[in-house]
Amino acid sequence: MAERTDPSDPSGFNIELLLKSARTYLAFGEQLQPLSARFHETLAQEGDWNAALGQYFDAIKTALAQATDDPGSHPELAHLWTATLDGWQQAIASLGFPVSITPQTGTNPDAWQAYQRTQTQYLGLLQRAAKEALDLMEQRLTTQVAAGATVDHLRDLYNLWVECNEETYGRMLRSTEYSEFSGYLLNTLLRCYSAGETQP
Repeated sequence: MAERTDPSDPSGFNIELLLKSARTYLAFGEQLQPLSARFHETLAQEGDWNAALGQYFDAIKTALAQATDDPGSHPELAHLWTATLDGWQQAIASLGFPVSITPQTGTNPDAWQAYQRTQTQYLGLLQRAAKEALDLMEQRLTTQVAAGATVDHLRDLYNLWVECNEETYGRMLRSTEYSEFSGYLLNTLLRCYSAGETQP
């Protein structure tokens, strides 16, 4: 039997990252399941589906906002935007740089703080893309319902969510802003370890 790859090994298959992603999908599926039930319930009662849809997405956005302020409150949902950051940190680790949130021996404290600030701004881009995906999903569901389309299965909602995420994250990845922040991240990290910048 093949040995399991050490999840801390940046050069191999990261099992821990894969499991985090799976938990994220399950967590969002749990958020979507009541929406599917609410859809059929509202149609049966001839209620205002647009109003129900708006209320439900407001609840999801509130949960995401809570995860932004306190990732520990909804760790799986927070992984919607931290997955990309995890990928960045894994790539940095493969180059031999530590990914600790505290300065390492031999680093310039000012440069390290600049790196942490840039990393926070980078994370903000990822959070914004996650929120935009929800906004887009709500918009498309509203359009579908107005056209008389039905949402018969949870899978339909999930596929739409994936499609919206691919669109918003793809747009972010192609943006000049993302390219600049990716460069800033690497440059600020390298300055932490540049010769002549370390403290005596």
